[in-house]
Amino acid sequence: MGNYSLVCRSCGERCEGDAYRCPSCGGILNTEYPFDRRDALCSALRNARQYWDYEPFFPIGRECEKVTMGEGFTPLVPAPGIARAFGIRQMSVKNEGLNPTGTFKDRCMSISISKAKALGASAVVIGSAGNAGAAAAAYAARAGIPCYVMVPASTPPERVAQIQLYGARVILVRGSVTDCIDLIARVYRERGWHNVTTASAYNPFQADSEKAIAYEMAKASGWEVPDWLFVPIGGGGILSGIYRGYLDLFRLGLVKKLPRMVGTQEEGCCAVVNAFRAGRKPTQIERVENPAGIAVAIADAYPLDGETALQAIYDSGGCSESVSSAEILEAQRLLGRTEGIFAEAASSTTLAAAKKLREKGVVQAGDSVACVVTGSGLKDLQLAARHMPRPAEVEIDPAQLNRVVDGMEAAV
Repeated sequence: MGNYSLVCRSCGERCEGDAYRCPSCGGILNTEYPFDRRDALCSALRNARQYWDYEPFFPIGRECEKVTMGEGFTPLVPAPGIARAFGIRQMSVKNEGLNPTGTFKDRCMSISISKAKALGASAVVIGSAGNAGAAAAAYAARAGIPCYVMVPASTPPERVAQIQLYGARVILVRGSVTDCIDLIARVYRERGWHNVTTASAYNPFQADSEKAIAYEMAKASGWEVPDWLFVPIGGGGILSGIYRGYLDLFRLGLVKKLPRMVGTQEEGCCAVVNAFRAGRKPTQIERVENPAGIAVAIADAYPLDGETALQAIYDSGGCSESVSSAEILEAQRLLGRTEGIFAEAASSTTLAAAKKLREKGVVQAGDSVACVVTGSGLKDLQLAARHMPRPAEVEIDPAQLNRVVDGMEAAV
């Protein structure tokens, strides 16, 4: 198994080989890594130039063939215009929309599909709101493995089309993304599929993929850590994964503090926010009935990794905040016109929540803030088009053109 161990959360047993669930009790598996080679690990983190340079921190052996398309090492973009608008010392944006299929899910699938191929998978299956499905389809195509993707029937057609373009076999499910995942859980074993759904309960191997976001952010910022780190919560795995990455860096002495984690959700589907506000334990997150909103990428009625996400929020002294559809659209436009970044609606919850917490006085003027944009706004083109005004239309007439341009300049 190489540089990692799989340990059951429930019974504590260590697996002798690779498994998706605990062979003894069926519990969820966590990965553990030895930190005895401190100098070598620090050197790997300092000198990394591509995603798979972080292999010592991934649950995959060196002998395994890597299925990769240049994922990771996305830019950490300074956002001084947003910082001024919010009245804070510093703002930066980690733009995961520049991954090969447009979201951070490519990190997960590079590891998941590599592992599935190494384990001899004849086919893979995933339940998704669209982003993870596209990533699974693309990386499965790269690996030459058949891929089945189940998405809610309400999924925007451009998301479904992207998945189909990669050759996956798409099935529309009349329900939420949580329903898709639950349905797969009832059939995947009997069909011999490898379940690459991005939740630790079904696939422990992908859970450490998001740690690299923390490694990259720290390296790009000269090993400085933001005071507040805003991350969207759908399933919850990315927030807890990033926090584990910062814990690795702290344990190795490469950073001097940990960020306060803020999990962001839309008001119509905010199970983690509800639990945080009620002061519930991570094990007491309740499913949202009839999820609604525009942030379809994070519309998980029950976040399968919500427990670890909420624990990371508590442990870091952070919080969880929800925002309205109107606040999301305002934040999306602000990020675009101020910093030139087109974020999907789900990602725009981070900026909207940062603004909200600044206005509440939770985020202070002297604080540094980072927002993770988990996906490209190109995923939501129909949504963006519906909420933008129709551009001015002119005849082929210079005088008319000048009148329109003069009006635009006067309106600024």
